[in-house]
Amino acid sequence: MEHVTGQLSVTMVMQVVIPPTVSALVSTTLSLISLSLLLLLCVIRKKRRMEGTYRPSAEERKQTGAAGPEKPGLPLPLPKEERLI
Repeated sequence: MEHVTGQLSVTMVMQVVIPPTVSALVSTTLSLISLSLLLLLCVIRKKRRMEGTYRPSAEERKQTGAAGPEKPGLPLPLPKEERLI
C-alpha cells in the first residue's frame, strides 16, 4: 500500500509543480525573444538612419527610366504671321 501512496504523491506533485514551471519557462523564453527582436529592430533603424547613401544619378535614372528614353519632339510651331492693317 505504501508503494501506491508514494507513487500517487509523486504524480500529484508532478501535476501541481510542473505546469506552472513550464508556463513560467515558456513565458520567460517568449519575453526574451521578443525583447531581443525589439532591440535588433532599434539597432537596424539607427544604423540605417546614420549610414544612408546619397546617389542622385541613380535617382535620375529611375525617374527617366520610368518615362522612357527622351525623343526629340516636333519643332515648335511658328508664330502667326504678322499683318499690316
